[in-house]
Parts: sequence; C-alpha cells; structure tokens
Amino acid sequence: MEKKSDLPKINKLELENFDLSQKPEHPTELKQLNDISIELRAELGKTRVTLREAINWKKDEIITLDKLAGENVDIYIHDIRFASGEVLVVEDNFAVRLTELLSYIERVKLGLSRATE
Repeated sequence: MEKKSDLPKINKLELENFDLSQKPEHPTELKQLNDISIELRAELGKTRVTLREAINWKKDEIITLDKLAGENVDIYIHDIRFASGEVLVVEDNFAVRLTELLSYIERVKLGLSRATE
C-alpha cells in the first residue's frame, strides 16, 4: 500500500480574470513610432552573372532579369518581402502602386525561410 506522503501535491491554477471591455490606463500610442525610418526596397528583378561578365560591362549593356515585362515588382522592408506592386511614373519619378500586401503569417514564413538559406 502506498503512503499519501509519496504523492505529489497538486494545486489548482487560478488565473486572474481580465475585462477586455476596459481600456488600459496608459495605452501605448503608435504616434511614438511615426518618426522611425525603415529601409524599403522595390526589386524589379534579379539575375546571376560572373564577376568576369560584370567587369566587362559597357555603357548601354543590356542585363536580362528573371521577371517578365509588366510583371509586379517585389517590395521589401528590411530584406523581408512585404508586398508587390506595379511600376508607375508619377511626375517624372518612378513609383509603385501596391497591388498585394502579404499577411503577417506570410511575412514571418518568408523571413524565417530566408534566415535558413
């Protein structure tokens, strides 16, 4: 027969109840983040070349990229793909109209998969 003192003591876990309808006393304001700069890059396409090829480039050289004409460009924030869009010209400047925003989960998956490469 087993003694009661050999059994582990088990206590019931009691959690504090939270009222989700109440706002926190000191809400974090996103306004504090408004002046933070981020690196944004629009990637038209890419290719691989040897160093010998790059050294021999001359003015008016044509470099073929891996994307087709008219295909969307990829938008990166700090090297993680965030969106894609179409290239426009606005008052003599290039611009990108966002046509697809990746969800948070998609961005995390892409970021994690890039970290393992």
